[in-house]
Amino acid sequence: MKFEEIELSGFGKYPKAKCKVTRPPGIFDINELLKNNTVIPRGLGRSYGDASLNDKGVVSESLLMNRFISFDEETGILKCEAGVTYKDLLDTFVIRGWFPAVTPGTKYVTMGGAIASDVHGKNHHKIGSISSFVRSFRILTASGEIIECSRENNNGLFWATVGGMGLTGFILDCEIQLKKITSPYIFNKAIKLGNLDALFDKIEEYSDNYHYSVAWIDVVAKGSSYGRGILLLGNNAEINELPEKLKKRSLQKYIEKKISVPFEIPFNTLNKLTVSLFNAGIYLTARNTEDFQHYDKYFYPLDFVLDWNHIYSKSGLIQYQLNVPLEKGKEAIDKVLKKVVSYGGGSFLAVIKKMGNQEGILSFPFEGYTLSMDFPVRKGTIEMCRELDKIVIQYGGRTYLTKDSILDEKTFKQMYSGLWEKWMEIKIKYDPDNKFSSNLGRRIGLCLS
Repeated sequence: MKFEEIELSGFGKYPKAKCKVTRPPGIFDINELLKNNTVIPRGLGRSYGDASLNDKGVVSESLLMNRFISFDEETGILKCEAGVTYKDLLDTFVIRGWFPAVTPGTKYVTMGGAIASDVHGKNHHKIGSISSFVRSFRILTASGEIIECSRENNNGLFWATVGGMGLTGFILDCEIQLKKITSPYIFNKAIKLGNLDALFDKIEEYSDNYHYSVAWIDVVAKGSSYGRGILLLGNNAEINELPEKLKKRSLQKYIEKKISVPFEIPFNTLNKLTVSLFNAGIYLTARNTEDFQHYDKYFYPLDFVLDWNHIYSKSGLIQYQLNVPLEKGKEAIDKVLKKVVSYGGGSFLAVIKKMGNQEGILSFPFEGYTLSMDFPVRKGTIEMCRELDKIVIQYGGRTYLTKDSILDEKTFKQMYSGLWEKWMEIKIKYDPDNKFSSNLGRRIGLCLS
């Protein structure tokens, strides 16, 4: 097995760590790794922080374990290895009339990584996260045993692994339920809203009628425009609803077009002025519209720009995503936004979504509102995020481990109180020597070594 010593990071490029990296082709090789190393699985590295970094052991990439195993054309049940990506799935099955029931905002995520993060999408308020559609998976544990997990069998390990950030074992393969579609298009409704109150009112008004819902918000607008944004609603379009031109395109395999950010943008181009201008430009050019959008444009707009994280310079970015309970969600998010502005901060990409109920021990979602923001790493950013953490805790919320790069152990355990203790019981049962370990796990106290 080959090893490389390379500097790794998550997609946020912060923090970075020098890691020993390998790509095992199969189960035997992973077992060999576990004999003398701590290991963390890694897919495409799209978690933002240090969840797939391990500078005290080995990073084991799953990209060679990327085969489809079986597919039932009648039921839409797919069995595949953990290294299969959303892109692989979309390229293969959309043309055959099937789509992932839940998708994150990028298709460059492996199935193993999606399960470990319990990813959610624009339809969480309706159907939950990916774990709602994972029928089973096989996981290689620290002892070398391969265990099949589902809601019925070994369900403790199932729920600890879903959202468990790769710390319970190496997911080998999984069986997931796909969704039947008749076209690759989404009926999209965009509503331009002038302030925060109007934004929340419309999210609630339309949440029952649309399968997909997400709102872009201008973080830096002030006065009567404070909290202005654009609510984007969607439903899967039936083939008979489409104009003739799109009906014909629905029968063709989709070919992506891409641009790239070929180098890291100088740090001083990201400032309050440029963020304000960018946000104002989006809002002022937006219109109330109804149209049909291809799934690629609707779900993965940033995938169109290769290496878009380069705009945050070498210092990288922190993607801060919080979830707070419904009853005081607007109040909490209002406080968070005002705190960001008080620090002179802003975000190019800030979105609000309504979340539904969710199972899972360390899974991020619960019934409430989630706000996600991108901040360039510079003086004051981490201090600001620590202040945001206090507001989130005050309102009984938590932040998303897949996006996190700064939580300390005390804050994490406050946010996930009553959950991390239950998770640790299962971790100790299946991995008492912390063979599966990461920089994130050690930082927040989920790994003891």
